[in-house]
Amino acid sequence: MEEKFNNATPQRPTGGRTLDGQMVPVDLPRFIREIKNEAAYHENGKNAITVFKSEHSTLTLVVLKKGEKIQSGTEESHLLMNLYLIEGSLSFAVKGEEHYLSDGQLLNYHYNYPFQAIAHTECICLLTVVK
Repeated sequence: MEEKFNNATPQRPTGGRTLDGQMVPVDLPRFIREIKNEAAYHENGKNAITVFKSEHSTLTLVVLKKGEKIQSGTEESHLLMNLYLIEGSLSFAVKGEEHYLSDGQLLNYHYNYPFQAIAHTECICLLTVVK
């Protein structure tokens, strides 16, 4: 298996990291601290970092301030999405149906329609998308 890497960027000068390989350890507490301290979080109320990406799946760590939202894009297509709420509370809405999540809860969603998640408190989420 060929390893895949993400290179450092001006926004993340120490951001070079392995994204795919036989085994990819992920230090979530370190990444949480990192993305909460970046300007994007303070200026936009949310920030994210991809911690694993293969041909068929992507894991993204997301932090949201109260009132911020994440939603599906028009170009997105996937078979399954898992939203693991590490910390906080949020609502997840699809076609008018809402589910409320709090610390440690997991929502599995077979993608059929656009979704929107709104943070009711500061939130830390691990989003897994399987294509």
